[in-house]
Amino acid sequence: MESQRFERDEVAAAMAARRELGPQYELELAESLVDRVNAVIDARLASAPARRQGPDWAQMSLGLGSLAMSIPLTAIVARVPSPGPALLLMFALIAAVNVAYALSKITGRRRG
Repeated sequence: MESQRFERDEVAAAMAARRELGPQYELELAESLVDRVNAVIDARLASAPARRQGPDWAQMSLGLGSLAMSIPLTAIVARVPSPGPALLLMFALIAAVNVAYALSKITGRRRG
């Protein structure tokens, strides 16, 4: 018999032991049975795979918002006579916001 499986035979054996030993051992038999059931439940919970967390909608919204903002900002900055440094600064700022948010999730500083 598996150690992680709790069979009806074990319950029947506990009831038979109660009949044989009498009511003075009823509490000890009940505690023993509860301990066995708890051990089986703990073993099942320990072997169960961890649940996967759902998507982080705030991070997804930030990424999509950054992408949506970068398109018109690129069009605006492209009209400047020398757009290279302005484009670099714009994308660096967008990246910094996204990286700061990701780091706050990793370090646990974000409340939520």
